[in-house]
Amino acid sequence: MNAPDTAQREAQRLGLEPGQLYRLAHTQGIHQARRVIRSLVVFVGASTRRQWDGTLVTCLEFTRPQGRPLSLLAAQVVEARAATRNESGQVVLIAPPLAARRRGSRRRIRRVA
Repeated sequence: MNAPDTAQREAQRLGLEPGQLYRLAHTQGIHQARRVIRSLVVFVGASTRRQWDGTLVTCLEFTRPQGRPLSLLAAQVVEARAATRNESGQVVLIAPPLAARRRGSRRRIRRVA
């Protein structure tokens, strides 16, 4: 499997369509100080980039409404929800989350005497 196919497959897995407006939840920061940020973006496409160590990674390319680009690793995307603007310019979410990471359930451990 080559890198462009992997990038397109990742975009399809998240349900992203080029030109569509999304409210995107993505992570930033190092592991100890990781935070989730929500942004309004338009999906442009998927690409591959080379990391410092030479490995190819899948990147999702977005544009913010002000025109600034946003490039994220596929692993950084937490949730993508399709959105639109109504007559008064407010953002309205169209559908429930397309792809969201669910936290695993915690099992209670019973102690046996």
